[in-house]
Amino acid sequence: HGALPIYTFNSLKAAWLRREPPGTGKDLLLGFVAGVVNVLLTTPLWVVNTRLKLQGANFRSSDIRATNYRGIMDAFHQIIRDEGLLSLWNGTFPSLLLVFNPAIQFMFYEGLKRHLLAGKRQLSSLEVFIIGAIAKAIATTVTYPLQS
Repeated sequence: HGALPIYTFNSLKAAWLRREPPGTGKDLLLGFVAGVVNVLLTTPLWVVNTRLKLQGANFRSSDIRATNYRGIMDAFHQIIRDEGLLSLWNGTFPSLLLVFNPAIQFMFYEGLKRHLLAGKRQLSSLEVFIIGAIAKAIATTVTYPLQS
């Protein structure tokens, strides 16, 4: 999570809005695309992070072999060399299912923001915080079954 999906969403929104007016469906689509971009760019980092943290762990399965990485770059190198480049995206599919949460959050946030901006020039920091919290609560409620 973090800044990457927000940056991607806002960049896509700015490019799209040059041609068409904003809308709820567009916000949902752009949020989904931003989430997919985030997953595809960050999954290799999560794979390497997980592998580094699991070094030295004792596994019950003989199918899992011990690894010895000297750091992040060495882990990238060994994983690509021994398992192939695509192994850096192991676990991508379940993560892609979870992009519905930020997509729904962006959709509700942008919709609420448009509604409040209809009568104002700018939102206060408190209003931005509140609509962000409401949007996150709705998105989490709607997607909670996917996360458990």
